[in-house]
Amino acid sequence: MPEEENPNQILAEIIVSKKVGGLHLRRVGEILVAREEMNHWLYTTGNRELSSEEYIEITERVLELEEAYMRAWRECESAERQWWLSVGLSRLDAALREAAEYFGEIGRR
Repeated sequence: MPEEENPNQILAEIIVSKKVGGLHLRRVGEILVAREEMNHWLYTTGNRELSSEEYIEITERVLELEEAYMRAWRECESAERQWWLSVGLSRLDAALREAAEYFGEIGRR
């Protein structure tokens, strides 16, 4: 993945793509809301409740999840139509869903 890519850029690409359906757009929205809730919690309450190790663990997991949906999107972008329709979009959905769920879980603490 090129260095200049970032998770928000990928989410924006997904939103404007003609390849995705409503489910993927919904997942992107879930990620945006959950990430905001997570960030709010981390920068307010979480700073006082988390040890350094827990904070690092959360940060590493967030990066892994973001990399997973970025990779899934890039695979869809570069693959043949048949593959992204049969395999790629379901992988993208799974990666987006997993990220949204984790971000939301952290934000609801």
